[in-house]
Amino acid sequence: MTNQDASVFFTMIQWPGRSEIWSPAARKRAAELGFHVRLHERDTNPTPDEWARAIEGVDALITGWGAPRLDETILARNTTLKIVGHAAGSVGGIVSPALYERGVRVVTSNAIMAEAVAEWCLLVTQLGWQRFLDYAGLGQLTDMRWDNRLLVRSMHEATIAIWGYGDISQRLIALLRPLQPKEILLHSGHLTPEQAAQVGVTLVPFDELFERGDIIHLLGAMTDRNAGKVGPKQLAAIRDNAVLINAGRARLVQEEALLAEVRKQRFLTILDVHYKEPVPADSPFRGMPNVILTPHVAGRGKEGLYIPHVLEEFDRFFRGEPLISEVTQERALGMTDESKAHKRT
Repeated sequence: MTNQDASVFFTMIQWPGRSEIWSPAARKRAAELGFHVRLHERDTNPTPDEWARAIEGVDALITGWGAPRLDETILARNTTLKIVGHAAGSVGGIVSPALYERGVRVVTSNAIMAEAVAEWCLLVTQLGWQRFLDYAGLGQLTDMRWDNRLLVRSMHEATIAIWGYGDISQRLIALLRPLQPKEILLHSGHLTPEQAAQVGVTLVPFDELFERGDIIHLLGAMTDRNAGKVGPKQLAAIRDNAVLINAGRARLVQEEALLAEVRKQRFLTILDVHYKEPVPADSPFRGMPNVILTPHVAGRGKEGLYIPHVLEEFDRFFRGEPLISEVTQERALGMTDESKAHKRT
């Protein structure tokens, strides 16, 4: 099958954000590679049966936010699907055993999104550790505090603790190395101590991240096993004047335990992911002097590159070439399932 012959369908319904994904770069790359991409014509979420009819006869499926889990019900009418390309991050919420049993290949733009998240993590690592907000003058919002100049801390003094070793953590570690932190601690079951040493990190038990870390990054996958794993014990162990950063998922941390601890104002907490999104106006986390909130933007900025990457993977597939970003069933089981990540209001 050639690219010109392949039936390609992009599942994202019509909504204002679709233009960021189906970008000029995406349309240009589709034309260059000879793909005709059929767009979803609906502006409301289809029923399972409507999804099944929509993908009937499709050879290559581009998924994104709002895509259904590709289970037996959704796949019931399709006998031709060969490859799925996720124009977003984790595929945990869209794949199923039924999909893999059919021999369908799965690729993702997760590595591209991970670059953006890692860059955001690096930004807030430096802002938080150097206590930027304690002395900076921000336009008409705050006055510069000359008397707080001595609060600045060097990265050479910092022990950085990271939970998880997925694409984001791997890229973050690479970005941190030139800053020469005192030590990088890591908790993950996906590499050996010898492999960790080659990467330049030290493997530690989970609780030790919170006991020793000056800057703690929560980047574990949002799975049933990890939900609420950070509780009162871990939060109480965090050092005074440390920095806790969550760009993973809010539900990795027990909400009431986090709220109770940040109210003590012992350390700075930086949250890009939240228990309800958008964050309600009456959220107790709003307005706290030791909490920085951002509106789930850590992964933004590179959306226009997702579909070009997926189409290049489709091109390699139909040419019989090796895939770059394939996700095996085993790996998919350990990835974040967006349906479990947070509540939307």
